[in-house]
Amino acid sequence: MIARILIVDDELPNRATLESFLAAEGYDLHFSSSGTEACTMARAVMPDLILLDVMMPDMNGFEVCRNLRADPVMSRIPIIFITALSDEASRIEGLREGADDFLSKPCRREELLARVRTVVSLNRFRAIAEQRARFQQLYELAPSAIVLMDEKGDVVGANPSAEALLTMPPERPLVRGSFLADFAPESLERIREVMAGALQKQTPKAREVRWGTGDLERIMRVRSALVPEADRQLVMLIFDNVREEARARVALENMNSRLDSLVQERTRELEEANGLLMSYASFVSHDLRSPLALVMGYLSLLQGGAVPLNDGAVPMVANAYEGTVIMQEMIENILRLAQSEHSGEGVDSICSIQPASVIARVWQQVCRLHPDAGHRFILGELPELGVSGAVIERIFFNLFGNALKYSAQAKDPTIEVGAVRSAVLPTLYIRDNGVGFDAREADKLFVEFSRLGTAVKTEGFGLGLSLVARLVRAYGGKIWAEGSVGVGATFFVQFPAPGLPPRSNISESATNAVTFA
Repeated sequence: MIARILIVDDELPNRATLESFLAAEGYDLHFSSSGTEACTMARAVMPDLILLDVMMPDMNGFEVCRNLRADPVMSRIPIIFITALSDEASRIEGLREGADDFLSKPCRREELLARVRTVVSLNRFRAIAEQRARFQQLYELAPSAIVLMDEKGDVVGANPSAEALLTMPPERPLVRGSFLADFAPESLERIREVMAGALQKQTPKAREVRWGTGDLERIMRVRSALVPEADRQLVMLIFDNVREEARARVALENMNSRLDSLVQERTRELEEANGLLMSYASFVSHDLRSPLALVMGYLSLLQGGAVPLNDGAVPMVANAYEGTVIMQEMIENILRLAQSEHSGEGVDSICSIQPASVIARVWQQVCRLHPDAGHRFILGELPELGVSGAVIERIFFNLFGNALKYSAQAKDPTIEVGAVRSAVLPTLYIRDNGVGFDAREADKLFVEFSRLGTAVKTEGFGLGLSLVARLVRAYGGKIWAEGSVGVGATFFVQFPAPGLPPRSNISESATNAVTFA
């Protein structure tokens, strides 16, 4: 490594003379013409030696030396005064300020070179000794086991952590026979690979190795680094005890395996439950169809004139028959929705539907079931939704029935369906001008068997909205309500975006579909 020398003198001829003496020796020379500049440059260059003139106008050499010695970083840089002052008092003052040596002007080339070589060498030796002492301290105190090995594989040094980690009772010196011999063959091969990588000046990956047997077994991670010496290449092996980490990893793998088994078991149970639910839905639908078909048959005969009816009974029979038709459609929709949930259709497939026609059809069905309602219906422009038509039917059939029930006593009962244009995801609303509700109780609307104060005079068990909320959530949507007492209520339903696979909880949504019957 080339030594850096800072030459400080306010006279150019003196700087040039020193440069001519030292340039041929290959030193890295830097120059300063004042004491103030020298202090700044010394901090920037960090020289191995400073050749310092004493007599300078702005800051003399003694002041420069005092300034540098007061700096913890600069205090160890050797300083040789080159001065015309030859009296004993000046020399004593220079030594007191921290000078390492003196040369008198004019100085001879041979004397200058001898002094410079000596001071630079001593400074280098001192720096090397300090570095070695620091390394030795780190080496001794390191928690990792450090082993130094030569190219033959012989141990030439080991720190206390290595002695503690890699020595088996009864205690033996950490030599080749009691070190590598205790590694399993596979681990020994990995250590040799790590050592070979270091000798080839590569950066080998850390490898996991096992040492010892039984309760004394060590699981370690080994790394390596090349440590060049004057006449040989040493390899530093660094071992970290990772036994607890390895145990934790094995425990985690076992836990994951158990969780996988548990998930598979729960999935199987869920599939069986879904199959049972599907069977139940089919049985319920079949059992409902039989008496319904009987009722529809008799009503059809009555409508066809098989039995004479008076004028007042004709519309009653027609309304009853219409109701059975709607009930039959509901049963078919319920069964179709349960079948699609059970088979996965509509869950993984892409859904996209224009809801206006579906909602209009549901409104007509509700009106046929409530012919005396007399509500005004407003249907606005609606966006495309990412759910199936059967899901929309179930949601709005319940919401329409709820709106009809609580707005029946309004002066001009009105139900409006529209879209929230500012919403990020498709969001529809259904608004009525009925009895409304206290906004502070909005969260209770979707709780099972919960009935607000404005609903005490109406029929029902408080289940409809809770089931709607479950169905909406099962398909990745969101439902909420706003209202005021005596003003009306608005229900908002946020749906998945069209063109994406809808998220669905099969068992929950299928259960809700059956319960709506």
